[in-house]
Amino acid sequence: MVKAINMALIEHALQGFTIPPQPQVLRHIQQQLNSAEPDLNRIASLIALDIGTAGFTLKVVNSAFFGLRNKITSVEQACRYLGLNRVVSLARSVLLRFTLEDGREDSFSKKLWTNALHTANLAMTLAKQLNFDQQFQDDCYSLGLFRNAGMALISQQSNQYPAIMQRGLLEQHSAGAIEEPLFHTSHEVLGYLVAESWGLTDTLCNVIAYHHSPTLLLATDNIDEHQRFAVLKIAEYLSGESRQLFGINVDPEWQQHQMSILEVLELEPLQLPELAELMHRHDLRTIYSV
Repeated sequence: MVKAINMALIEHALQGFTIPPQPQVLRHIQQQLNSAEPDLNRIASLIALDIGTAGFTLKVVNSAFFGLRNKITSVEQACRYLGLNRVVSLARSVLLRFTLEDGREDSFSKKLWTNALHTANLAMTLAKQLNFDQQFQDDCYSLGLFRNAGMALISQQSNQYPAIMQRGLLEQHSAGAIEEPLFHTSHEVLGYLVAESWGLTDTLCNVIAYHHSPTLLLATDNIDEHQRFAVLKIAEYLSGESRQLFGINVDPEWQQHQMSILEVLELEPLQLPELAELMHRHDLRTIYSV
C-alpha cells in the first residue's frame, strides 16, 4: 500500500479550507450496509428522504448509460434492479455534488461536475469491459466522481484557479507543482480528506491522494490500488480531461506514464482506440469521437 498521508504535516496546509462532513443520511445508510442483513426498503427510504437527491439519482439511473428497458420510478425499484451498492454510490455522488456546488453556477463548476460524471461512467464501463467484478466497477465509478473534489474546494477560494491551472499545464508542470506554491495544498490532498470523511475505503482514498503521482503509486505492491488507478487514468485520458476543464490539449502526465499505466492492465497503446469504440457503443464520448 502506498504510504498514508501524514495528517500532522498537512494540518497547516488546510487553513482556509473546510472539508465537508459526510451527510448524516450517508452515515445511516452505511450502518445499514454494514449490518448482517441490510434492509433494502430502509436504505431506499433514507435516500428518498431528500427529494432532490432521490430525483437526481433516478435521473442518472434512467439515463441512456444504464440502458434499462423500463423506466425506474422509485429508489426502491432502482435498488432491486441495480443493486444496493451501486444506487448508494449514485446517491453519494449526488450528495457530493450538491454539497460542494452549494449553489454555485460558474462555468468551471459546471465543467467540473460534467467531467466527473463522464469520467466516472467511462471508468465503470472500462472496468466492466476488462472483466472486473461489480465491486471493482463501483469503486472505479466512485474514483471518477471524487478524485477532483479538491478542485471544487480550491476554486471556491479563487476564481482564477482554472486560468492558473491552464498556464501551469501548458508549461508542463504537474498539478501539485502548480497548486502548492499558491494554495499551500493540492486538490489531491483535499480530495483525499473529502473521500476519507465521506467513508470511502482506504484503497480509494489512497488512489485519490496520489492520482497525480504515478511514480509513487505504481511503486507499491498493492495490486488493488494499481488496477483501480490504471482504469481511472485511462478514463481521464479518454475523457480529454485537460481539454474539458482547462481548454488545452496538453497532458504531460499521460505522455510520461502511459506505458506504465497500460502495463498494469496488460494493455497496449494500439488498444486504446478499440476501447474508445466500446465506449462509443455505450453512448460515452471520448477524445476519439468525431
